[in-house]
Amino acid sequence: MALETLPEHRPLLSVQATTGDDAVNHGIVSAAADQSQPPPLGVAQPKKKKRLVSLDGVRGLTVAIMILVDNLGEWLPSINHSPWNIVTLADFVMPYFLFMVGCSMSLAFRKYRKGLLTKVLTRTAKLFVLGLLTQGSDFPSLGTEGINLKTVRIPGILQRIAWAYLVVALIVMYVPKIEVNTSGTTKKSYFYAFRVHAYQWAVASIFFWIYLIIMLGVSVPSWDYQYDGVTMHVECDTKGDLTPGCSATRFVDVKLIGWAHMYDSGEFARSTWCSSCSPMACPKKLLCPAGQKCPEPTHASPRAFLFTNNCSEEVGGCAANWCAGRLDPEGTLSSMPAVFTTYIGFHFGITLAYFSSHRDRLSQWVPQSLALIVLGLLVQTSWPANKQLWSPAYVFIMSGACGLTLAIFYCLLDCKELLHRSLQAVVTLPRNLGSFTVLDPFLRPFVWVGMNTIFIYLLSPAGGLWEAFQDYFYWGTPENNLKDSAYRHVFCGNTYALYNGSRVTAAHDCPANAEPPCVWGRDSVCGSAMFAGHHQRWAQLLWVLSEIAFWFGVAGYLHHVRWYWAL
Repeated sequence: MALETLPEHRPLLSVQATTGDDAVNHGIVSAAADQSQPPPLGVAQPKKKKRLVSLDGVRGLTVAIMILVDNLGEWLPSINHSPWNIVTLADFVMPYFLFMVGCSMSLAFRKYRKGLLTKVLTRTAKLFVLGLLTQGSDFPSLGTEGINLKTVRIPGILQRIAWAYLVVALIVMYVPKIEVNTSGTTKKSYFYAFRVHAYQWAVASIFFWIYLIIMLGVSVPSWDYQYDGVTMHVECDTKGDLTPGCSATRFVDVKLIGWAHMYDSGEFARSTWCSSCSPMACPKKLLCPAGQKCPEPTHASPRAFLFTNNCSEEVGGCAANWCAGRLDPEGTLSSMPAVFTTYIGFHFGITLAYFSSHRDRLSQWVPQSLALIVLGLLVQTSWPANKQLWSPAYVFIMSGACGLTLAIFYCLLDCKELLHRSLQAVVTLPRNLGSFTVLDPFLRPFVWVGMNTIFIYLLSPAGGLWEAFQDYFYWGTPENNLKDSAYRHVFCGNTYALYNGSRVTAAHDCPANAEPPCVWGRDSVCGSAMFAGHHQRWAQLLWVLSEIAFWFGVAGYLHHVRWYWAL
């Protein structure tokens, strides 16, 4: 991993795709590594091509959305990750990253073959290790506990990207293409790219079909787990179950990576099965198993599941007995269709190599994106879109949405003149809108972030390193750290409150008997009279927007000095 400088300035808003060196346009990996490596002896130096700026723009937009939902999702559950079925704004982030990884590979792999396998394996290892450090342990907290290898979380965001990147790279490198005779024709057929890469499509789809066969065909047995010293029994003995407790994803993850190495919570804990105020987290009580002594109810941890001996006395009934269990949203089985998502992105990227005109490229991307969305909506009638399961409808809808987003950014950044001429034929546009220059100041920050994605990601709330730095320094007590102090004194907000002596950090941390949202203003207490108004949400929104603006500024400076972090 290196922090590099570009050998020469490249236009920010360009027309054609960059074919660059090994670190160019690699999805979440840096998009702007050195392109100056000379070709092998005896090979003519190709003419340097310009960047596909729209790819950087979509990556930057994805990072901005990620920062927004990571900080604001707890206060606005409608944009937070969906507890189970259906899709929210936060659920767009991961498939967009994977789609962009595939699209980037089609650009970067075109230039060379020698040493490519070594580069792919090295980059895969770096991504996986970074994922273990940032999401698999207590490393971001900068605490003294270190990394417990016995319980380190193996799956994660960067780990899934590493897996999908490796598999699709091997498919592209070793599955042969089909030679399609185009002699005697002046224009390639619409399905030319599909025909050339038919074998690769077949291999990539194998991962999708393996997932379907296991999800719908494998019988999931009943299982037990320990929670708060109590043995909970979950009755399954079924196949094709799509609930968190008895789906094949949890069963496969436990077998392959082990209970201790899985995510110790899950968005499903905010579902109606487990929460009385879904999509927020108001944990219902678990029914104490017969013959076992369960702990007495306590408010020591507002997110904890408590026990009861009589479900009829509980509002909304008891929680499903698997609600305190584990289900990893980046698990092994759900990573299989993620490969298919990445390869769809590769297909969109390879379109640039086969179709040179803007109209031809857009005529490929837009209809195919719409077709994917329609297919996903049809599949959703029998199997809803689900990010945690990475369901078929989710694959198609998210791939289509990302394809449309790429097409829009392509029009705004890479072929502005074509869009202008098309609109000019319908309406008369102001002169300063001739190349949509008025939009450049708004789009440029997204491009900057997209050119340093891995750097911004690691420091963002998802990577946690910048927040860890802010939490590490405090005045007097840990609550007076840099982040919380700035939030309270600059934005007049409050990042925590006390409920019966326990720290509450967000609205959905309140127990079911507290009036949500639970944290308003300074020194507030759950259920107090300070709930009137929306002061805290505005404070949180301003905080998030300032953080996004901060990272825009950091990315802009790095671009100004031409420094880019490449793996």
